[in-house]
Amino acid sequence: MFKSQRFIIGIGAILLLMSLAMGRTTAGFADPAVHTARWEAVDTSALVSSDRQEDSAEKGADEQEAIRQAVQTLVARWSDAVLPSSGWLHVVTHHTRDKDKTSLLPNGQPIPLNYISETWYRLDDRGQVVEAVALMRSEEGQPIQVGTFRENTWRNLTVGEKWKGEPFTPRLDLGFSADVARASEWGSTLDRRMVTWAGRPAMRFVMRDEFAPPRRIEGYAQPVVRGERRAWFDPDSGALLLLERVLVMADGTERVVERVEPVTIERGVEPPAEVLALLQQEVAK
Repeated sequence: MFKSQRFIIGIGAILLLMSLAMGRTTAGFADPAVHTARWEAVDTSALVSSDRQEDSAEKGADEQEAIRQAVQTLVARWSDAVLPSSGWLHVVTHHTRDKDKTSLLPNGQPIPLNYISETWYRLDDRGQVVEAVALMRSEEGQPIQVGTFRENTWRNLTVGEKWKGEPFTPRLDLGFSADVARASEWGSTLDRRMVTWAGRPAMRFVMRDEFAPPRRIEGYAQPVVRGERRAWFDPDSGALLLLERVLVMADGTERVVERVEPVTIERGVEPPAEVLALLQQEVAK
């Protein structure tokens, strides 16, 4: 879900369209092996053991559903507080990545491992985006990529491409809840615990996928045995505090494919004139 030939940087439905190796870029995951129990005879102890296993499986399924619901509740709480009214929404995120090989834009420009993403969304009275400007800059402030959304059309001003779209709702959780909602379908397992993050309480959720056999992923020298998405949320407001995409390599090393930390989320602030001017720029394709 993270690979695309079109690179327009933002969050949520504006999407981070880069080669993030945690994306599900192949069809499905390896199904767990199916074990068939063959009984030479059935006795009372076997029935008790079977009942206990079924109870355990049911409790496990209930816990997974409880975790899914907890994620959805937190994300909905934060979105309801930020998105309902019309006007401009300003979001800034800091991205740090760990890869053996850097990616390139379609025009050949290298994408730095670390960068700042700044997105301005203009929302209608339903909280949907009708205009947006997405800016990607290096940590030193140098522009890397610019994209806009206007009149139901996306435009990548850096590479000169455009394509049709439609109004959307920003995903303030960077799509984590959408992935969690499909965890059962994908065979992923979920975990949660209360932790301390930056000196404050936080609820940490982990979505985990095992790869058997290990997989080769572009940008990494070693094969991958497990992938995880980790998200930290404020337990009261529901605000996303940190998101990590992690690969566990064959030798047990953990590689943080990407760490995204929200820096700014604010309403009621008008974009600078130079940002608004980008909305009027056109591309040929």
